[in-house]
Amino acid sequence: MYQKEVWTVRGLTTAYVFFVIHLQTRKVLLAQATFSPTNQWLKQQTRHVFWACEDQGIEPRFFLRDNDQLYPEKMDAILGSGVDTVKTPYRAPNANSHAERFVLSSKQECLNHLILFGLSRLQHVVDCYTAFYNERRPHQGIGNNIPAEYKRTGKRQGGTMPIEAKHVIRKDFLGGLLKSYSRRAA
Repeated sequence: MYQKEVWTVRGLTTAYVFFVIHLQTRKVLLAQATFSPTNQWLKQQTRHVFWACEDQGIEPRFFLRDNDQLYPEKMDAILGSGVDTVKTPYRAPNANSHAERFVLSSKQECLNHLILFGLSRLQHVVDCYTAFYNERRPHQGIGNNIPAEYKRTGKRQGGTMPIEAKHVIRKDFLGGLLKSYSRRAA
């Protein structure tokens, strides 16, 4: 879960966003943002994320989490059989480095450049960034593949031939804040 300051009619308010990363594919599964995370809210968001895992054919074996007091005592009952909960050690951010890196990337590449008004706008921006992260952004940890295309056969990314500028297509996200480049079909 990470935090972002959002402007509301009551002034600057801290919003919280819950997310889960599938480490093998580096795919981020996003839940809803809220101003007041509670134990019940986190239980429901965890269920939603695991339903999304089922829909995408992801079978998690472990649920690595920090020691936040919001997590319920019986987390294993929520996750179901076959998924073990692993808590990170106290004061060890490197123990959950993939999540820490996602938070840093989302803030540096996107959220720190925007002034957001309201929770729905934050949710829209975070949804757009997560789609960009999953569908357009290559990751070194998975051989410079894109998480959405990880394990697909027959699709080769990259190449060794020089590319002329007229053969490159740029697609903008969030009004040009995020950019993705690809080759034009021949």
